[in-house]
Amino acid sequence: MSGAAAIASEIRSGGWAQGLPASGPGGDACAQIPGFAGLLLKYVQPLRELFDELLGNSAEVAGFAATWEDAAGDLAQLAPQFTSARNALAELDGRTVRALRERYEDLSVIATDAAEWTSATAGALRLAARIVDATRSFVCDLLVRLSRFADELFSFTLNPLEAADRIKNFAEAAYDLVQAGGRLANDLLEALFALASLIQRLQPLIDEAMAELKEIVAQMLPVVGGVIGTVVGMTVGSALFGPPGMFAGALGGNAVGSILGGAGQNFLQKDADVEELDPATLDEKQREAWELSQKVTDLNSLSDLVRVNGTTDTIGGEGASVIDIKKVRSADGTEHWVVSLPSTQDWQLLGDKGALNDRDSNVALMMDNPAFKAVYERAVLEAMQDAGISPGEDVVLTGFSQGGIMAANLASDPTFPYNTVGVVTNGSPIDSFTVPPNIPVYAFQHENDAVPKLDLDVDSPTPMNVNRVILPPVGNIIDAHNNPNYVASIEKWEQQYQAVYGTPPPGLDLMTGEVIEHSLFTAGEGR
Repeated sequence: MSGAAAIASEIRSGGWAQGLPASGPGGDACAQIPGFAGLLLKYVQPLRELFDELLGNSAEVAGFAATWEDAAGDLAQLAPQFTSARNALAELDGRTVRALRERYEDLSVIATDAAEWTSATAGALRLAARIVDATRSFVCDLLVRLSRFADELFSFTLNPLEAADRIKNFAEAAYDLVQAGGRLANDLLEALFALASLIQRLQPLIDEAMAELKEIVAQMLPVVGGVIGTVVGMTVGSALFGPPGMFAGALGGNAVGSILGGAGQNFLQKDADVEELDPATLDEKQREAWELSQKVTDLNSLSDLVRVNGTTDTIGGEGASVIDIKKVRSADGTEHWVVSLPSTQDWQLLGDKGALNDRDSNVALMMDNPAFKAVYERAVLEAMQDAGISPGEDVVLTGFSQGGIMAANLASDPTFPYNTVGVVTNGSPIDSFTVPPNIPVYAFQHENDAVPKLDLDVDSPTPMNVNRVILPPVGNIIDAHNNPNYVASIEKWEQQYQAVYGTPPPGLDLMTGEVIEHSLFTAGEGR
């Protein structure tokens, strides 16, 4: 029996409410409660207070019960669906099919367990609502009986001494009733506390199940996407080109489906472990790039910002992601942060190497959905927090290729907790992002670089805050999409701008300055 099933059994047993009434004395005593005035009130007040404390609680508990019942009903329908889906694969074979069958089995187990403890909790909350009603009804009945007793005691007598004796009798009777009502109410509160404790013990198990569920679904998405893509590709290929097109359609559909499924997987992946970079873990090439990054004491130009993107990429490589974060003091004494974001290093052609900035996250970021954050994006946010950037502080976001996509994605996200004062990208398809008009954007693109054109939006006019700078072509298309070549081209462009206008490009003072703090963070899949 799993931990969740064991707790569900405790909840369902009702032992937490042992001895408490599940139904009241009947009638509508609560509507008949009389008023107590004068010297009698002080003997009745504790019982009245108990009634007031219990009033309304049952409706709240019943509301919770209804929510849990709805969830239990939905979950109860899932397990048979997973079983049916698994059975549909029974006659098929192959590594992909076997992997899917195992995942469906895992999903069925989680759904069955979840339906079990959700149903148990719903039933327990219904019982709790009935017990709350019953307890309140008993307290109401006690108050009515006390009122009738008072009427009988004081209905006829003019003798002051006899009245005093009767008040004494009433006080004793009221005390006994208050004690009885108090014990009942306290037993109820203890039972509800016990139930709450049981449900609270479920929470970490629910969180664990949800994490496992997300991981299972994440593992399935590329496979399912590939299968669906194959079927769609075969259908489209056959319709357009006849039988010869089926094979090509199947291959193309499988590739597209797998990539889209991988992007979905990226959203569901658990958070990567982000930690400060230890240079002792770097190989020779990475160490050289790290040493270059440590020599950056000033950022004086846009090309300086872009140059850092190259060292950021090299330090991380395809095995891990590296985020370079600098605190910078501008010429006017104000301070801001410069965050350099890595480009695609792992294309996942021969399996996943470990970097978060991989092909899947590329596609996921282009979907630009603030409700879902790719694991790469979550790692960047954690690194910024770990670096000591406080919410609302000024930041400049810069990146090459996918790093630029990430920069535009963060700047466009209304939930981004920092004040973006500049975005600098090179070789990035960011035209589809809507960066707020108060944020200056420099988007550098070599004329013969195909990557910035992947958003199919290169000819549309840009907003006033976006300076799309088309640089002269460089070599072949491989040379065009190269960070060092971008650095050289941007240096020339800045020199020309200075010569023509006699001033640096606008907004440069907001983005540059003296580096006063510097840290690098790393994260990878499977850590």
